[in-house]
Amino acid sequence: MAEFGSGGLLAALLLFTALTLRDVYVGRSDHRTGVFAETEPEGGKPPKAALYSGPVLQFRYWLATSYSKVFQEYSQAISQVYPDIRIQGENYPPTPLNRLVGNLVSYLKLVSILLIISGQNPFPLLGTDTPAVWTWTQNNKIFSCLMAFFISNMMETHFLSTGAFEVTLNDVPVWSKLQSGYVPNIQEMFRILDTHLKMNQADRVTFTST
Repeated sequence: MAEFGSGGLLAALLLFTALTLRDVYVGRSDHRTGVFAETEPEGGKPPKAALYSGPVLQFRYWLATSYSKVFQEYSQAISQVYPDIRIQGENYPPTPLNRLVGNLVSYLKLVSILLIISGQNPFPLLGTDTPAVWTWTQNNKIFSCLMAFFISNMMETHFLSTGAFEVTLNDVPVWSKLQSGYVPNIQEMFRILDTHLKMNQADRVTFTST
């Protein structure tokens, strides 16, 4: 690939830097988000959290997956069948080690793209010979930046993705994708909720009778 002019390289630098900084900072902010969605019982003003004593159904999953859409669909369907249930959605974060490695990959992605476009050879500073791959990146800067960007994103997703879809009712686990290996369909979720709600009602009746 022929060398680009200074204007083209500057435009490419700004593009890849903006995309990478967005992944590093905006992405990290989203990944650290706690409760990000909540539905209240229908009818009238929603009760304050401190005063609410009804059942609370909580979904915890990795935000950067299609499970966000699943949560929205399930919460709408469940709120229609069980209007007294408060539904919450919360991020299920990766382990501290995986988060650290994912963040490191993001910063390395930014540094590598900056070095490729600027043409600054870091290997003499490290006291090593310049590898042939570095010469290739200098002859194919835009393509090299694309490769660095997408490969780093794949690695980052691998370390940060948890594959979780965990469900609790009143802080009691009722479903775990990490253990079962799959996400229940909505009918199965209805059966799970019906069973646990009946158990909770039976426990309350037993407690009051004693």
